[in-house]
Amino acid sequence: MILAASMLARSLWLGLSLCLPLWVGMPVARAETPALWQEDAQRLRVGLTIFPACLGALESLDDALAPDGSLRVLVVYEGSDAPARQAVSSLETIDRIRGHPLRASILSASALDQGTGGRVAGIFVASVELTPKRLRTWSERDQVMVFSPFAGAVEAGAVAGIHVADRILPAINRIQAQRARIRFKPFFLKVAWQYE
Repeated sequence: MILAASMLARSLWLGLSLCLPLWVGMPVARAETPALWQEDAQRLRVGLTIFPACLGALESLDDALAPDGSLRVLVVYEGSDAPARQAVSSLETIDRIRGHPLRASILSASALDQGTGGRVAGIFVASVELTPKRLRTWSERDQVMVFSPFAGAVEAGAVAGIHVADRILPAINRIQAQRARIRFKPFFLKVAWQYE
């Protein structure tokens, strides 16, 4: 009995001594690390190339100008802000859309729930976790295009996003666009995938 207990104790000690260095050396997740899976990160990158085209296709884009004449875009996140910071960096490389300078800034989803803080040309969603109700509420309340590149977001209530099939297309939720009183130019609607 004592021999069996001694062998068990040695086995446990050996197991712990082998695993402890691995456990101690494991990296600790930080708040600033990207919170997106690989597919979602790819969708974010593709969305950043399609978002300016969607913004430029808005019929009432001139009505969305900020007092300084710029197009103000909010990049919204929940949880980690790393994808939102990446999105703002990418959007800052765009000089102008239809002759107007683009100005992007980061805002948490909870802050956006309280309001946009002024006129906004578009909202770019940089987090997967946002609920469909929030996407619909923001677009309808502020009458703004809410763009989400993530799978199922357009069907769930985002006004625009991306559709991935044999090729990548801009995606439009026509019903949500109508609710938000957003109209796209006819040429854009001819090339976009539409969810009705």
